[in-house]
Amino acid sequence: MQTTLILAAIYNIAGGVTILFLFRIIAPLIRFNDSGPELFRMFAGGTAVLFGTAYIAVWRDYRRNRTLLVYGTVLKYWAFVISLFGFLTSGLPLQMLLLFGIGNLIFAALFTYYLLRPQSGR
Repeated sequence: MQTTLILAAIYNIAGGVTILFLFRIIAPLIRFNDSGPELFRMFAGGTAVLFGTAYIAVWRDYRRNRTLLVYGTVLKYWAFVISLFGFLTSGLPLQMLLLFGIGNLIFAALFTYYLLRPQSGR
């Protein structure tokens, strides 16, 4: 699970930095033309970075920071649901569904497995 936490941290921090600073460069490459209000984009990017750092905290001390992983897991499932909804109803590009939705779903499933397995050894 240690590797998964580090990969999730990198995924979130890289995604957040992209949203905050590189969005105008990356969006056309993935055919995502609706950036929405800048305030919401900045909030989403900052939240992604925040949760990336939370996964590092969980990696460093699981017992103390387990709750952060629970919140992050719920947020990752939510990210999948809203991206799937957008894909099915609003024309969200397939690339966004795969990068954002499916990427978050994979981490959510791995986190769920980790949270539900027996606590011995942690």
